[in-house]
Amino acid sequence: MSDVFIIGAGCSVPYGFPTGAMLMQNLKNFDYRDHFEFAAQHLLDRHYLFDLYPERLHITYSEYKNKANQIGGYNTRLNSEKQTINNIVSSIVKDFAKSIRHSMMVSTDEFLKNRLGQEKSEEADFGKRLIAREILMAEKESENSYVRGGEGKKKEQWLGNIDWIQHLLSLIDQQDNWKEILKQTVFLTFNYDRVLEYCIFLYLTSDKQYADADAHSFIKEMQIFHVNGFIGSLEEIPFGAVENGMYQEIAKRMETVWEKRQNRDESEKERYQGFLKNAQRVYFMGFSYIPDNLESIGIPRDAEIIRNAKVYATAMGLSSQNRLRISTYLDLMDFEKRNEPEPMPEIEVQRGPFMTDIMYRQEYEKQERAAKKQIRSRRIRYENRILKDASAVDLILDYYTLA
Repeated sequence: MSDVFIIGAGCSVPYGFPTGAMLMQNLKNFDYRDHFEFAAQHLLDRHYLFDLYPERLHITYSEYKNKANQIGGYNTRLNSEKQTINNIVSSIVKDFAKSIRHSMMVSTDEFLKNRLGQEKSEEADFGKRLIAREILMAEKESENSYVRGGEGKKKEQWLGNIDWIQHLLSLIDQQDNWKEILKQTVFLTFNYDRVLEYCIFLYLTSDKQYADADAHSFIKEMQIFHVNGFIGSLEEIPFGAVENGMYQEIAKRMETVWEKRQNRDESEKERYQGFLKNAQRVYFMGFSYIPDNLESIGIPRDAEIIRNAKVYATAMGLSSQNRLRISTYLDLMDFEKRNEPEPMPEIEVQRGPFMTDIMYRQEYEKQERAAKKQIRSRRIRYENRILKDASAVDLILDYYTLA
């Protein structure tokens, strides 16, 4: 039996990564004109687009670069070739920019769902490349600002709180069998980024003095599964390596939840179900509980598959209606109860002989404000705000490492 973590986008937000809705807004606001309208002059600086559909370009980025170096300059023929490439890329970019800006979808997954057919496949592929670039850019910023404690602009926003991965690894490090704990735990993540693997890599190389190669081997032995695909291993594509020239390969291994449904590998789903059936404890963290995502890992309505496990779930930022929907789907009645509003205590104001009605009312309102503040502070203890403060991290992670 093992512990299973089901990880959503909320777990990466403290490290500077966008949620699905935030990513969609980023792509809507992206300055396509500035980046691509004059791409003929700057295409080599953005070669993650250069190899877009090589069967149409008839030349790869590396071939073009080698040709330019051999010539020692940009002659007329080479410039003409570059302009042809630019025209092809620009037509794809313009169509994509117009589509996404007019889209009524909330997330990138929903937007790309309507572009998975053959007619719009180029837009879908381009969208995935842009998503990959956004993720790698976020990784790069995360390394500078959050993970290594650099001088990034957003550093102070998060360093006042202990992040969940740091806290998790600190607790695991207190155990003599820390290796077994890490290798036996199953992580089912819906995130494309590798922040979990990167933090474990830093833990192994910095705290356990592992060589880089040994740390990579250890992580490969761990049970970390990116349900919808991911950027790639840290060995293949270093953390935050924006200019790696492998966007074509990255896009191919990124799948939306809708593609997973179309191309579902039942053996993969059965593997996840095996983990869940044998789980001693299941932790939902930073997860949005979209039914399609739950179904993709083998958790149908009523969640009978995890009935024998102890289940702990976060609900930060979710409305009471959403919490009710989730608790019903997962059959976790205590999940909703934990988030019910606490009753307001009765307020009694002792009226003195010289207290006027105005003074009485002021004293009543003062005590009422104090009572509401006390309720809020108590609710923070009971709501599972794992991604906000260290005390809430303890709520789940202590069960994981110490229970």
